Amino acid sequence: MINSKKVLLIHPSNKVLSKKDNLYTNEGLVPSLGIGYLAASCRDEGINCEILDLRLPHRGIKDVIENISREYPLFVGISAFTTEINAAAEIAKVIKEKFTSLAVVVGGPHVSLLPADTLKEFKDFDIAVVGEGEAAIAELAEALPRNDVASVAGLAYRNNGNITFTRARSVIADINSLSFPAWDLFELPFYNKLFIISASRGCPYTCYFCSPQYLGNKVRLRNPSSLVAEIEQIVTKFGAKRIQFADASLSIMPDETIDMCNGIIDKGLHKQIEWDCETRADSIDDKMLVKMKEAGCRWIALGAETGSARILKDVVKKGETKEQIIKAVSLIKKSGIKVRCFFIIGHYTETEETIKETIRFALELNPDALSFGLMVPNPGSEVRRIAESANSGIHILHNRWKDYNQFNYSCYELENIKLEELKKWQSDAYFSFYLHHPAKALGLFLDKSAYNYNIKALVKIPLMLLKRKFSKENETL
Repeated sequence: MINSKKVLLIHPSNKVLSKKDNLYTNEGLVPSLGIGYLAASCRDEGINCEILDLRLPHRGIKDVIENISREYPLFVGISAFTTEINAAAEIAKVIKEKFTSLAVVVGGPHVSLLPADTLKEFKDFDIAVVGEGEAAIAELAEALPRNDVASVAGLAYRNNGNITFTRARSVIADINSLSFPAWDLFELPFYNKLFIISASRGCPYTCYFCSPQYLGNKVRLRNPSSLVAEIEQIVTKFGAKRIQFADASLSIMPDETIDMCNGIIDKGLHKQIEWDCETRADSIDDKMLVKMKEAGCRWIALGAETGSARILKDVVKKGETKEQIIKAVSLIKKSGIKVRCFFIIGHYTETEETIKETIRFALELNPDALSFGLMVPNPGSEVRRIAESANSGIHILHNRWKDYNQFNYSCYELENIKLEELKKWQSDAYFSFYLHHPAKALGLFLDKSAYNYNIKALVKIPLMLLKRKFSKENETL
């Protein structure tokens, strides 16, 4: 018998595909922020919600089957990023084989950007949530027993063999109205002490490699007092030791950032917690950095993207200059906060000379840590649209979504720089920097920053890079 007040939420794992999850960074195995918000929304509406994270070492597909057999929820919800959508589909397949009539709902960034394509590609998903899911999932729980899915905004679903869209759902105007994520529903002892916090939603920028559309281009801010209250909760109730802000540009609203820092200090939380964040190079100054340092900020990440001024201006379209990035790195170092820089290799119109410019720029900036990622043509991004056009000079090699990441990279190449050469350049970039700074290389594995690698990656990551540098084989982890 269907439990009309029970919903099962699942975080997928590549274990269901007989593959390992790439959990090599400190943020690799943390409770899902998105699922935490969904569960809190369900609970607010009186809906009993259970969470199964299949990435946990003691969890697997058998736990899903046993849970459904025992409690038969109204529906199963699976949240997935692009790299997780294949695993999500496999979970849905196993569920449908045993529970034919049970609705399987999929949500997350991938399906929000490709709702119809996702339902066409993966036949075992019944309903797709498009955009923010907190209100949609609670309304769906009320509508499904009435067989009235069409009344819920922001969905795509199967309807007599066709894919039907309900009316579009507006973004949540006041994100302060959302309850804090339901962290208590996760098996917290099996994660590290790192928690994710979101200070805002939406992004006004148009970086060509990014896909922020599903959250809107208007920034919606949380009140600093709400953020401080949430930090206090996860420290005192859940034992958090470190926080990572999910926002791509935490400091673009300087007054609110300083108010939050003051609140953290006033509560004494800066003595109990450390935190990391990302931001833009053009949004920080001395005053803000001093306050962030005092409030417990230990790492700031900046997207430097490239060493080519031409690519930065005409291709990336981020609205920043190399001079601003140089100044920002200098200011962060001066404040005593550690700085990480993200670079991308394989930009549209990239050449071997512009890659060399990127390597030289990284050495000039000399951050405390960095990342050289290969370009990923993610759904919804401008770079993907360019690659899909004729004679662009860049090529998407496949849509095996599980391989759209830096470890199993094989999805993209340039006409003038093939896949294997891109991977060699990536290895050269890492070795060029860290051979100059071997102590910083060791710090990548010993520091507890969210983006840094954990100890089990100490051998695997350098070995992967070495094999890519000297071998023509498609080395993956």
